[in-house]
Parts: sequence; structure tokens; C-alpha cells
Amino acid sequence: MQSKQVTSICFILGLMLPNFAHAESVHPAVILLSSSLIFLIFLSVYVIYKVRRSLRNHIDKSVD
Repeated sequence: MQSKQVTSICFILGLMLPNFAHAESVHPAVILLSSSLIFLIFLSVYVIYKVRRSLRNHIDKSVD
């Protein structure tokens, strides 16, 4: 399931990146905003993964 999501995200990014190659000039603020958003997306995916893993481990723990 996750590999399909990663593949689709990479496909979407691959479609978007060639469009930047044809731009005459990109304002530095746009580059900064775009890179910040990409970083936040990756960070949120990482945090969600860690929270789900922690909850799964907590639920699977046996009661002593």
C-alpha cells in the first residue's frame, strides 16, 4: 500500500519538475516557499509514520 503511494508521489513530482526547466526566471521567494512546503510534507509523513508505529506497538503490547 505504501509503495503505491510513494510511487504516485514520485510520479507527480516527476511531472511537475520539467515544467520548471522552461521557466525564464523563478523568483527566490518561490523557490524558498516550494522547498519549505516539500520539507513540511516529508516531515509530516515521517511524523505520521512514527505515531502510527508507536500506537501499533502500544496496542500490541501484552498486559502484565
